[in-house]
Amino acid sequence: MSRFLKLIWILSFYSFCIGEDTATAFIKYYRSDRDFVADAPMLATARSELAHLEVTFNEQKHPVIKRWLDSDHKLIKEEMFVYDEAHVLKKRLFLNKDRQSDKIIHYGESEPWSYEFIKFTRKEQTSVSYSGQQTEFILNGKDVISEIRFRTVNDHEYGTITLAYDHLGFLQEEVWRTLPGGEVVRTFIYDFDIINNVKQIWEYTAGDYKVSHVALSMAPEDQLYITPPPRTGNILDEADVILKELRSKRSISAYPAIIPYTEWDRLTMLNNEELDIVIINFDEHNLRFSLPDESEVLSMSLDKISNVKNKFGEIVYP
Repeated sequence: MSRFLKLIWILSFYSFCIGEDTATAFIKYYRSDRDFVADAPMLATARSELAHLEVTFNEQKHPVIKRWLDSDHKLIKEEMFVYDEAHVLKKRLFLNKDRQSDKIIHYGESEPWSYEFIKFTRKEQTSVSYSGQQTEFILNGKDVISEIRFRTVNDHEYGTITLAYDHLGFLQEEVWRTLPGGEVVRTFIYDFDIINNVKQIWEYTAGDYKVSHVALSMAPEDQLYITPPPRTGNILDEADVILKELRSKRSISAYPAIIPYTEWDRLTMLNNEELDIVIINFDEHNLRFSLPDESEVLSMSLDKISNVKNKFGEIVYP
């Protein structure tokens, strides 16, 4: 499971976001978050030796990338936005200065983890509305999810799931709590037997009452997905498939994934010269990217590029 959580969350979502809602239309600069909210941009020429925000917008004038830069134009933190087909905000990704994931927020009551939590804990006569609620996945710059928090649209926190791992990175415990009281309502205990290729799962409800115990053979590599993952370049779409797998089987084999994975995206120019890069986005004429371990944003005309591959080996241009 640890291996697949790495594939979902580390540097993959923001390495390539493509589509109508994420294509760059224009960029604005702001002195502060207050100016961003008020839409009071500053001149590009005023950025010299000044900490500021750089915000990329799509054709619908919605922000898709929001970057905090210091006075030397080095990245402090970053936020990315994903919209659905109706141009409604669906997900936000928060990154630290090393472009590692701090947290991801998923909006809407259809998110699988929140749907199962609500179904399990909701009482018949509840007055709480879950329409427009949000699910927050906490990573704290690490490779795996440490906590999942659930909030209503008016920011009322009604539940949390904490995940604990052993020294090998296997999921060891999953604890469900209702809020604000913090009452434990459901617990899963996991045991992985690598030698015999078996995993065991125990489920307990409130009061440590054991509900079930099952032993399962780990899935072969060619059966890891219920359906083939979407190949849109937006890794959170793929994450939804894997979260569905997590929800239905409670764990995934930590054996090597069938998805090819490299550390960086790869740019091949017309002269066959290759370059390791981190893709930011495409527009009609240019590719915007940065070099590994550097924060400076570079741009290259598409007519100089032979092809671009993301870190999973998929050709994302042309």
